Amino acid sequence: MRHSAKFNFLLPWGAAVLTGILMFLGYAGFDQFYLEWFFLVPLLWALRNQRPARAFWLGWLAGIVGHGGGFYWIIQMFQQFAGAPWLAGVFGLLLLAAANGIVLAVWAWGTRLLTRDRQWYVLWAAPVLWTAMEKVWPEVFPNYLGASQYRISHLTQIADFAGILGVSFLVVYMNATLFWVTVRWHEQRGVPWRAVSALAVTLVLVLGYGELRIREVDGKLATAQRLTVGLVQTNRGAADNHLAVDLMQKEHRDLSRELVAARKPDLVVWPEGVLSVSLASREGSLPTWALGDLATPLLFGTCLQIKEEGETRFCNSALLTDASGRILGSYDKTVLVPFGEYIPFGDIFPQLYAWSPYSAKFFSGRSTEPLKLGNHLLSVSICYEDIFPTHIRKLMRGGREGRIPAVMFNLTNDSWYGKSVEPMEHLALATFRTIENRRSLVRVTNTGISAFVDPAGRIVSRTGVWTREVLVDRVPLMEGRTLYGAAGDWIGWLCAVISVCGVAAATLSKKARAAV
Repeated sequence: MRHSAKFNFLLPWGAAVLTGILMFLGYAGFDQFYLEWFFLVPLLWALRNQRPARAFWLGWLAGIVGHGGGFYWIIQMFQQFAGAPWLAGVFGLLLLAAANGIVLAVWAWGTRLLTRDRQWYVLWAAPVLWTAMEKVWPEVFPNYLGASQYRISHLTQIADFAGILGVSFLVVYMNATLFWVTVRWHEQRGVPWRAVSALAVTLVLVLGYGELRIREVDGKLATAQRLTVGLVQTNRGAADNHLAVDLMQKEHRDLSRELVAARKPDLVVWPEGVLSVSLASREGSLPTWALGDLATPLLFGTCLQIKEEGETRFCNSALLTDASGRILGSYDKTVLVPFGEYIPFGDIFPQLYAWSPYSAKFFSGRSTEPLKLGNHLLSVSICYEDIFPTHIRKLMRGGREGRIPAVMFNLTNDSWYGKSVEPMEHLALATFRTIENRRSLVRVTNTGISAFVDPAGRIVSRTGVWTREVLVDRVPLMEGRTLYGAAGDWIGWLCAVISVCGVAAATLSKKARAAV
């Protein structure tokens, strides 16, 4: 009896761990996407008959395991980016996993609270609460559940009106329905055909919408004006920015000259942080020898030193130059990486920078204006900015004059994360920006994965990870806006309101019963 009681006590915790394992194995990078269709079923089963407070801890454990397994590369990031020892990297991973795991913790607590009296409420409570948490909970590295489905194009097209949050909602709705079917079957009460039918109809509508939108996109692609773009990936990691600067820059110039001679692109693109440039203003020209004497426009990442508003600023920037080296425009990274590109509260406590000598102190950009190449408007983002839907949506509004860009570019350095799943996770998340805004994405990194992604979120071509390659494609220039571009994360805010109202009603109902 004692062993049986101990087993029954441990079983819910084991189910929570299983959910966490299924969660990271089903995510982008590990790419077992089908696991995400039922990864929550073990946790939901464990939540039955639990108090909401215990449900919170079960959900948190699942979240810590899921994020700890999926973000294991954080350890190397802390070592490379901030010069931290391995033990500090492990501690950083645990902190990040615990912080992101709050999403599952609150979700589990709220789901149990709302389904305590009517278990079938799980069909709406689970997806609504999850979507609300993905919207409102702040994360250093947002990792929307919907990104796990990036390869299933017919499922992801709903992102053009509901964003990536809409895909997350759909995935959790599938989990909730499968759980409800399991419960009813276990209780020998038969199959809940209404719930099954509702899910089936939903999937048919989503897949049908996906087919229609893909056909529409393909029709526009067939007649779209195109820009031939060449990407240069030299396979030089972040350390080479300090240890082999001249060699790294020479390799970019040499590969670019070969590319231009063979393919004659309209634009060559280099990744984040290739050159260090000091400017008196954002106008003028750069020496063509430094750019490879390509006689071709160049978009490249730079550590920019510039004096503005009476102070010297260091920015993680992108510069666009024409064939003669004349600067056509610039963009400064706005969403900076904490502890890598700045230290939180470092302006108030400057000593923090002395304690972390590898951390940079970049100025956060302010401009959202597109860059202009001839008659074409380009939206440019840097590094992990492309995993923030609201930031890319802001850039796609076209700045003060509303000049809507025709294509999106992202310049990235993913070498901080070593040979891990991070480059694929990053690319998978970025592909959703193409669907949300119906624009192609040109993404160049120094060690991979560089890629061309079409407006339906399909990866047209890509490089490997830690490979030396060039990549060329004819990128379609698109027009128009999407519902998501106009309304943003409406589904996230709607789910947040419903969640607050639902939790409030459940809490008041509990108090009323206690008072009787």
